[in-house]
Amino acid sequence: MASAVCVLLCVCVRACVSFNVDTSFPLLKTGGDQTFFGLSVALHEDLRTGEHMLLVGAPLAGAEPGVPANRTGGVYSCPISEGQSAECSRMKLLDPGDLIEDMWLGVSVVSQAPPGGRVLVSLPSVFFGI
Repeated sequence: MASAVCVLLCVCVRACVSFNVDTSFPLLKTGGDQTFFGLSVALHEDLRTGEHMLLVGAPLAGAEPGVPANRTGGVYSCPISEGQSAECSRMKLLDPGDLIEDMWLGVSVVSQAPPGGRVLVSLPSVFFGI
């Protein structure tokens, strides 16, 4: 009886800790140093084009030009391709006047499955009053 429980426990633990990492064709994307690029990652499908992309959060990324702040964070759209040849592009999610210093934009990124295909991006250090 004890050996049967031990075998069952070993099988269950093995099933719980396994995951799939593709080591043959890795997808590597890099961002700026000390931006926490990759803190959050979501696979997203553009419903208009059918194109799949990675949405990558970088909550300590510097602000874009023309923004009255130094570091706002950001969310990047990265094409799914081998290697680092395809650059990630920063997404414009808010008006420049709504961006403030240290707002940690992109600390959490989630993609909604179809229908709708919307994206949720958190701003944990910003509170909007009603």
